[in-house]
Amino acid sequence: MSSKLRLQILREVALLSDNFQSEAENLGSRAAKSLTDSKRSQITGLESLANSALRATDVFDFIKLRIARQEAWRGDNWGAHLLEFICDNLREQRTQICSRLQIQSPSLEAQEVYLMLIREFVRQFAAHYEYALKYPNSKLGGNHDSAR
Repeated sequence: MSSKLRLQILREVALLSDNFQSEAENLGSRAAKSLTDSKRSQITGLESLANSALRATDVFDFIKLRIARQEAWRGDNWGAHLLEFICDNLREQRTQICSRLQIQSPSLEAQEVYLMLIREFVRQFAAHYEYALKYPNSKLGGNHDSAR
């Protein structure tokens, strides 16, 4: 992949990432209520896997296994919603980016776009999970534009 294309992809992912902040907050809060602090390693494990995965299916499989094995991932159905968002919404956003940048799909470049979107979403989700653990009654979300 050329460095010019990589920069274009990074820019597109960064622009789209603000669009899924509210979903990351919602799922992070729901995860914090279900998992509590004692299962924190499951979220850090997801984050670590997302950052090192070479295939999106590795992330899907991790989430599916947690849903199947851990009652807390099924509570409030947040685990299924997380999987659905990553599989459906982020895949659609990948298609939009690839279309705008004229990237063929399937291709290594399209897969890289998808992994970048997954990593960004999981990063936001994990950050809000951590925040919601420490401040469970906070009404603050990620949009602080109104405070400026």
